[in-house]
Amino acid sequence: MKIAAARWLSLLTYLGLIGVVMAWIVFLGDVARAHISLGLVLFVTPLLLPLRGVLAGRDKALIWGALVSLLYLVHGGMVAWAEPAQRWLGVTEFALSLVYMISASLFIRWRADAAHAA
Repeated sequence: MKIAAARWLSLLTYLGLIGVVMAWIVFLGDVARAHISLGLVLFVTPLLLPLRGVLAGRDKALIWGALVSLLYLVHGGMVAWAEPAQRWLGVTEFALSLVYMISASLFIRWRADAAHAA
């Protein structure tokens, strides 16, 4: 039960992080219309690289996803600290990244423990 909950939480937060970053660049942020495509390529592509493995629940992809989400954790914290107008976006990005890293780590650990116990 806890393994499935950690899996779904990690999956939902990773997809949520992708959605928030895309919405931030396209709709919610101060990105100039001419730079939206560049912003999407620079900010969303790193999240898409391990996506196939994250969707499949592969350990290495989940770990790579956690490493990539560290960048968004730092970015969200920096925006939350430095830009009061976009603080809520930074806090959201920070929270989604943090919850993903914790839930993916717990999923990998609990699944490995269950495999060793069986």
